Amino acid sequence: MWRVAIYAREVPGRACRARLDRQVAGLAAQVARRPGWQHGATYADQSLGYDRPGLGRLLAEAPGRIDLAVIDGYGLSANRHELGALVAQLGAAGARVVVLRPSAGRRFAKLVANFALADLIGEGLR
Repeated sequence: MWRVAIYAREVPGRACRARLDRQVAGLAAQVARRPGWQHGATYADQSLGYDRPGLGRLLAEAPGRIDLAVIDGYGLSANRHELGALVAQLGAAGARVVVLRPSAGRRFAKLVANFALADLIGEGLR
């Protein structure tokens, strides 16, 4: 049985808290569907920069307690170099890492929402 930790990250803000909660719920659902995976801990941060206490706790607690860290690659970092460095840190802490990506439908919906928001902002400036 793999002891699994979930890590999620979102920017600060009230609406973003709901997105963070959805991200955690989605990751938990994916973990629950995997035979041999047991969800043991959840770590989450709401931050824009490098101040990530949840990630710090995950790195500190991983050795001996966590076999696998499941993260949403877009929630952790949109920058693939930063993502690679964080995955390496988790690996050095003794946890294997599975980076899950949002579905194509979710990415498309986010893209459409961003275009709609840009249109609204543009309309407000006229």
